[in-house]
This record gives sequence, C-alpha cells and structure tokens, in this order.
Amino acid sequence: MATAAAGALGLLWGWLWSERFWLPQNVSWADLEGPGDGYGYHGPGNILSVFPLAAGVFSVRLLFERFIAKPCALHVGIQDSGPYQAQPNAILEKVFISITKYPDDKRLEGLSKQLDWDIRKIQCWFRHRRNQDKPPTLTKFCESM
Repeated sequence: MATAAAGALGLLWGWLWSERFWLPQNVSWADLEGPGDGYGYHGPGNILSVFPLAAGVFSVRLLFERFIAKPCALHVGIQDSGPYQAQPNAILEKVFISITKYPDDKRLEGLSKQLDWDIRKIQCWFRHRRNQDKPPTLTKFCESM
C-alpha cells in the first residue's frame, strides 16, 4: 500500500517537474542551474516557496477583513444584516432551483393558482429568494476595502 502511494507520488512529482512541459526543446533543468561560482539562476525548487507566501497573504487578508475593515464599516454605519429571507415554500423553491429564477407571466399565473397566492406575492418571493444568494453590503465592503 505504501509503495503504491509512493509510486503514485513519484509519478505526480515527475509530471510536475517534466522538462517537456515547462521548458523549450533544447533546454533542460541542468542548463538552468547556471555557473558554479555562486551566481546563477534560481532553482526550480524555489517555486515551493510560493505556497507559504500565498498562505501568508491569505491570512493577512482575513485578519484585515475581520479586525480593520469590519469595525470601520460598522463605524461608518453599514449594517450587519443580510437580505430579507424568503419564507420557506417547497413548490416555489423547486421552481427556483430547477426551472428558472425569473418566471414569466404564464408560469406566475400557474403558480398563483397552484398556491392560491396572488401574482405580486410570488414575484416578491422570487425577488427575495434571488437576493438571498447575494452577499450583504457589509461583506462586499470588507472585501473591497
């Protein structure tokens, strides 16, 4: 089991550092090592330093959004409330998910007869349900700040 995993990892590693994929035809990884006097090119293994750097940038972004942007938004007066939640309705939810988010007049009339609701109430339900999927203003502010 362990040898199979090691073999698969070896294949993945070989594919990842394939000269044929990354380099032109007449160049190999040995050519990129450069002169031996201490000066030369960066090695291909240096690409692994990107992952900790990306994790650090992501962490700084999260900390900034939580501890700087959100308090600033609340201080400015942006409310921490999401959109109005549509009341649960299995039939309308099924139409919303599987058929359309913007029903036409014919479909609205059919749903009105089926649910015994007026058309305006069904239109409001669909509008509230569409807005439910959108991020609140506070989230958009924090991400854009």
